[in-house]
Amino acid sequence: MKKYMIRAVVFVLLFCLCFTAAQSVLHYRWSEEDDLYTKNVLYSQISPDSIDVLAIGTSELYDGFTPIIAYEDAGFTSFNFAMAYRSALTAYYQLKYALEYQTPKVVICDFSCLFDDMLPSEAEPVHRKVVECMPDKQLKEQLIREICAVDKSQSYLYWKFPLLRYHSRWNELSDVDFSRDLRTKADYPSYRKGSGMAAPERTGELTAITPGLWNCAGAEPEPMSQYSIHYYDLIIELCREKGIRLVATFMPSISHAFRFALRWDATKEYLDSRGIPYLNYCTYEQVQRMGLDIQEHYCDDSHLNLAGSAILTRTLAQDLKRIVELPDHRNDSRYDGEWAAPLAQFREKYPDV
Repeated sequence: MKKYMIRAVVFVLLFCLCFTAAQSVLHYRWSEEDDLYTKNVLYSQISPDSIDVLAIGTSELYDGFTPIIAYEDAGFTSFNFAMAYRSALTAYYQLKYALEYQTPKVVICDFSCLFDDMLPSEAEPVHRKVVECMPDKQLKEQLIREICAVDKSQSYLYWKFPLLRYHSRWNELSDVDFSRDLRTKADYPSYRKGSGMAAPERTGELTAITPGLWNCAGAEPEPMSQYSIHYYDLIIELCREKGIRLVATFMPSISHAFRFALRWDATKEYLDSRGIPYLNYCTYEQVQRMGLDIQEHYCDDSHLNLAGSAILTRTLAQDLKRIVELPDHRNDSRYDGEWAAPLAQFREKYPDV
């Protein structure tokens, strides 16, 4: 009996070791998307209660708001937790994680998913990314259970153990799959503060920004998503519980101008009903006011490049200070290490932005 028990224990240990090794190789490297794992870890190491503004949203906000420029121009500190893809559910859980470490005065949120009914099975990348890059194990468990509760097609084990989801990836493996995942990138610049800072060559098709791009006359409005509204309401409730001011912020995404204009009346009605102020930069008038040019300031027809982000960020910073009183830390030596020094590095690399 003792011999069989030893064999059983050895078998279980070997199985666990093989399973763990296979899982470390076969899962996708979601941590490389938006450097989310690195952002999560570095954010947790920031001096407590030193962030004034937190950004939560999708890729347009990720590329459009650059905290180091906001600090240079207006003096308040901020961190960009927006990311590519869309999900109100994951935005809520990322906010919960962020508020474990900081209590900002303001959260800016782009409310881009108000009309999105996509369940986790239909928007797997953003849900996988947030789950697998979540350092807080308790919050990660809550998120997995939430995903499985709202989408009955999802398996708890598939989310808990990515190997069960990606066990067929053998023919896709490359060198990067055998490298260590979920590690903080040593070369992540301290001045990024979570932002995209996109600088690729332009790939869009539009040649100019014209008023007609917002013309939705005669088109039928779409219904709002009660599924997404539920999580936005939770975001609103969480901010109010913490005494944080929430401001809806909409980026000048030109390729989405028609759809945004079509949805604006319903969006505004929702925000007004919740008492949420907003900064709407997705109008022809606002684009003209900022002097944005589709060729010079966009990396595609939806996302601002670094030059465009600098313009948008300076405008947003000043507009935000008209809504909420924010401090100016530029002459406070306590912020030199985390803000003044990174700003100097940023300016050395990007002197003309």
